[in-house]
Amino acid sequence: MNNKLAINGGPPVRMKPLPQEWCGAHYMDEKEVEAVTRVLCAKSPFRYYGLDLQNEVFKLEKEFASYIGTKYALAVSSGTAALQVALGALGIGPGDEVILPGYFWVATVGAVVRSGAIPILADSDDTFSINPDQVEKKITGRTKAIITVHMGGVIGKVRELVAVARKHNLPVLEDCAQATGAFQKGTKAGAFGDIAIYSFQLNKHMTSGEGGMIVSNNEQLYRRAFAIHDLGYPRNANGRLEFNDSATQLWGIGCRMNELTGAVARVQLSKLDIICERMREAKNKIKKAISDIKGIRPRNVVDPKGDAGSFLLLTFEKRDISLRFVEALRAEGIIADKGGMYPVHMDDWGLHIYYNVPSLVNKRGLSMKSVWELKENSQSDVSYSKGACPYLDSLLERTIIICIASTLNDSDIDDIIKAVRKIAEMIL
Repeated sequence: MNNKLAINGGPPVRMKPLPQEWCGAHYMDEKEVEAVTRVLCAKSPFRYYGLDLQNEVFKLEKEFASYIGTKYALAVSSGTAALQVALGALGIGPGDEVILPGYFWVATVGAVVRSGAIPILADSDDTFSINPDQVEKKITGRTKAIITVHMGGVIGKVRELVAVARKHNLPVLEDCAQATGAFQKGTKAGAFGDIAIYSFQLNKHMTSGEGGMIVSNNEQLYRRAFAIHDLGYPRNANGRLEFNDSATQLWGIGCRMNELTGAVARVQLSKLDIICERMREAKNKIKKAISDIKGIRPRNVVDPKGDAGSFLLLTFEKRDISLRFVEALRAEGIIADKGGMYPVHMDDWGLHIYYNVPSLVNKRGLSMKSVWELKENSQSDVSYSKGACPYLDSLLERTIIICIASTLNDSDIDDIIKAVRKIAEMIL
């Protein structure tokens, strides 16, 4: 066998690109078509009334709450909207600080800024999630909430984080946009903290193109979230607005989920465990097959059985090795289809990394005056330039990320393993 690396002119491990990451989209079939058709034939795409209302969104909320294990679920138009509504439900505003990790999606930190509050970055640990010990060091008298982000389908040390939050009487918001279907020791992502959000955008574990969900066990948080996502007030069992509760006399942003989205999401929810199982099995098979390679360390996963499995992170001892490794993988044909960017080096991972977000680093706002210039926020003097999260920075500069598509077959998995082992033998 010719083991010369493809990047040096040798034959690649494979010629056909790997499937793209669209986890839930790969599993779409006639069931989603039938669901949408049912709503269209009823001529009732709005969730609260119509000619023949199918109550798809209402049913989705009940089914999703049951799946996660919470009392309440509220469907919204996107994961970004879910974040904004959740922070509004928590009462976050000017003068407040919200602690969050430096590894996120831009929508997470954006929701804090749009709320008028100051994002405070806390460093990560070897799970690539927020480090509970670092969070405690960041708490001040202005801290009003903590956000943990379950990136790539992996839940970090969330129980320890919640313990810190409870000690300081602070709410925890779980961003589960990339972790729908993940769990840790029997508890689903989103059922650990006080309120949680999910996204059903195209590249999520279950998808309806766009869409999102908020869950909570707290009735007052749910009522406030409901009011904000609608017209500023909650509704009674008959769908009528209620105006008599001063705690829920708010301003709505009209981000309700429509019935077409709800119908598709219901079908996708029924497929979610199968989708996650396929990704988890593929990821764990790859991890096991390369576990003996010295110089490669996979991301620490607290509960591998609950890993949703959508991304594999591999950390190397030195940056130059990680850069060479990712380029060598691509040359070996381990690359996503249709212009896909995977595998990719982590510090090039765009708006997922705090120092790659110009609007954050340069403290931009929605108007001419940014939230950092508000008098209420004058005590929060923070920097978001590279170096704010030194442990995370060290991980990112030595780590690559590989997409684990939900439709990888045995041959695809074997090729990924072959390529990793081939490259490791030559450059490690």
